[in-house]
Amino acid sequence: MAERSDNVKKKMYVEGLVEGREVKDKFAVRSRTPPKEYARGWYFRLMVGDRTGDISLVYWGGTEEEAVRSIYDRLKVGDVVEVSGMVSSYKGHLQITLNEEQFHGLVVLDDDAYESEDYMPVTSKNIDQMVAELFTYAESIVNEELCQLVSIFLEDEDFMSAFKRAPYSKTFCNNYIGGLLEHTLDDVKMCAYTCEVYPELERDLLITAAILHDFGKVYEYETTTSIELTREANLIGHTVICERVIRDKIGSIPGFSEELSLKLSHIILSHHGDYEWGSARSPRMEEAVALHHVDLLNVRLRGFIQAKEELSEEDSEMIYVSKDGVQRPIFTR
Repeated sequence: MAERSDNVKKKMYVEGLVEGREVKDKFAVRSRTPPKEYARGWYFRLMVGDRTGDISLVYWGGTEEEAVRSIYDRLKVGDVVEVSGMVSSYKGHLQITLNEEQFHGLVVLDDDAYESEDYMPVTSKNIDQMVAELFTYAESIVNEELCQLVSIFLEDEDFMSAFKRAPYSKTFCNNYIGGLLEHTLDDVKMCAYTCEVYPELERDLLITAAILHDFGKVYEYETTTSIELTREANLIGHTVICERVIRDKIGSIPGFSEELSLKLSHIILSHHGDYEWGSARSPRMEEAVALHHVDLLNVRLRGFIQAKEELSEEDSEMIYVSKDGVQRPIFTR
C-alpha cells in the first residue's frame, strides 16, 4: 500500500553511500529480478537509484515465499520507495541489503512524497546555452522551406519544453535529462564540419536533417523517475514517428517541395544505416551517408566515454559494451 512521507527531500544519494552505514531514504526502482530461493528462505533483487547513480538492492526474506512475493509484486519500475537497510559490499561493489529479520523494509511512496528531479540525472552542460547554439545553426539554413520547417519545431514552446527534458537513450549513452538535446547539437556540429570537408554535400538539407532526425525520441520515452519506452516506441520506433511528425509539419507549409520532402524523409528513415539497426532504408544519398556515420560515431564515442567515466576503482575488468552488444576493453590512463 502506498504511503505518504512528510519529508519530501532526499538526504542520502547513491554517490555518498558508505559501506557499513545504515541507509533510510528514497530511491527510484530501475529494474526488478523475481524472487528466488536461498538457504534461509526467499530473496529478490532490485536496481534502485537517484540522479547520482544506481545501486543494487537485495531483500533477504524469510521462509514464507508468498510473503516475499507479495512485497516484490507491489513494486514497479519507476516507483519511488523508502528504503531501510544497510550498505554492504559484494564482489567489490556496494549494494543495499535489507533483511526481514532485522526489520528492514521497503515502502512505496505516493507521487507527492518525493521530488522527481532527485531521481533522474541531468546533463552537466547548460541547457539554455545548447538551445541557443541549436538556434544559431538553424538560422544558418538558407533554404526558406527548410528554415521554415525547422522553425516550426524550435518555436513551439510545448515541443521544446519536452525536447529539452528528453533523454537520448534508456541505458547506452546520453541517458539523462537533456541528453537528446546534447546528442542532437553534437550531431549538428559534426555535420556542419563535414560539409566543410565535403563541399559536395547539400548543407541546408544535411543540417536540417541533423536537427530533426531524432525528434521522434520526444515521443519515444516517458521520463519520470526512470526512462521507459512508450507504446508508440515499442510498436513503431522513433525514426518512423519522426518522419510522420515531419511530414505532418510539411503539410502546413504551402508549396513545400515534394522532392525536398522526399529527400528529407529518406535521410530520417535511413539514419540508423543498417536494417538490423532499425533502418527502413539503407542510406542512398550523400547526405544520408553523412548523417548515418556522424550519428554512429557520436553514439559510439559518447557511449565509450560515458562508460569510462562510470567505472569505479573496484572495477577490475574494464569492459565497455557497445550498442550492438560487442564487449571491448577500456584502457584507463
